Amino acid sequence: MCVDNHPPERLDSPLFTSRSSEIYSWEGSRLLKLFNAEVDPFLIENEKINTIEAYQKGVTKVKCYGMIQIENRTGMIIECVDGKPLISLAGSHPMTAFSVPRLMVELQLQLHQTQTDIIRSYKEMVIASLDTPPLAFLSTKEKEIIMTRLAFLPDGNSILHLDYHPDNIMSDRQSATIIDWMTAARGVPAADVAATLYLLNEGEMIPGLNKVVALALESVRKYLCKHYLKEYQRTTGMTDAEIAPWRLPFLIVRLGVWNIESEVLILQKKIRAALNE
Repeated sequence: MCVDNHPPERLDSPLFTSRSSEIYSWEGSRLLKLFNAEVDPFLIENEKINTIEAYQKGVTKVKCYGMIQIENRTGMIIECVDGKPLISLAGSHPMTAFSVPRLMVELQLQLHQTQTDIIRSYKEMVIASLDTPPLAFLSTKEKEIIMTRLAFLPDGNSILHLDYHPDNIMSDRQSATIIDWMTAARGVPAADVAATLYLLNEGEMIPGLNKVVALALESVRKYLCKHYLKEYQRTTGMTDAEIAPWRLPFLIVRLGVWNIESEVLILQKKIRAALNE
């Protein structure tokens, strides 16, 4: 897959900005996902690998066309998919909110029923996270305890998204697809469910929201979390006991991989609390 160089003046204003990237219109029906300069090149390479694999396995409509370099920033050319993020769609069409948990489960089940040997191992991802600077607060003994617990957890080859929430599902009310594959891994479905429960229940809200909007979104995501879990467990028979051991690994990955400044102290406290359970 080639890497081309393009001048920055070719770009218009971004269509969307996230913590790690900006999205721009590109040629035809394509988009440029331009990563911020400080994003780890390893994570960018993983997003490319994960996106290609997810597309080839049929669990996303997002196709990767290649990589480009714009000054000191790396970009990925991807297919533009129709629609809006699911949370935005629910905001503009409130009645659709009631169908969101079921749609989330349907898409995630398709993901979990798909096997891969290309995408990185989730357990290896957790282990690697323990060696990152944000996890340096843990003692050697604490890391040994985590490694022991991790060793007793099951392996698996299902595709896990690990950043699965309504903002990463695009829908035009006729069809929907999952986007943003940077943190995907392979493992057991319970690990991905644990990640989604954390994101819906405890993940940091979008920065800069006014208090009224933030309160409204908080209520919506609590509703989604409750009904998403109920629907997933009803459909699969997965138990709370299967999900619970994967909370600590996700807290570690959330801190080590995302490393969101405003979450660091909170996650460190939650990791210590989970270690003492």
